[in-house]
Amino acid sequence: MPSDNVQIEGLEQLVRAFEQFPERMGDEVARAIDSSLFLLQTKLAVYPAAIPGSRYERTGTLGRLWTSASHTVKRIGSHFYEGSVGNATPGGRYVQSEAMQVPVHQGRWQTAEEVIEESRGQIDRLLQEAGERAVGGVARMVR
Repeated sequence: MPSDNVQIEGLEQLVRAFEQFPERMGDEVARAIDSSLFLLQTKLAVYPAAIPGSRYERTGTLGRLWTSASHTVKRIGSHFYEGSVGNATPGGRYVQSEAMQVPVHQGRWQTAEEVIEESRGQIDRLLQEAGERAVGGVARMVR
């Protein structure tokens, strides 16, 4: 007599893998955001060429504080993450903030907003790769 029962091999592994997926995805997204912040810090630390004939002596503080700044990634709610990085250089906002950049720096110094916009494609790729790693991790768990 035929049986109405169906047995699926590996079902327990599959269920376990899907239960762990949100945490895996969150870990991968947090890593991608961390990598994105490092990318932005590196780009923001780049100085434009000095003004020819200027007697101003650069200290390098603005660039140094970008490269040594700590950045944070925090989870907001169950599905959102926020990354932030800052620069403690006194007056740095007058050099690299779109809203506060003084005229002498306009067109010479890149603003944080410009760097973010120019890096959007690279950041999108980092996040896409994070998703692919998370899905791949689930797939490896059920093999």
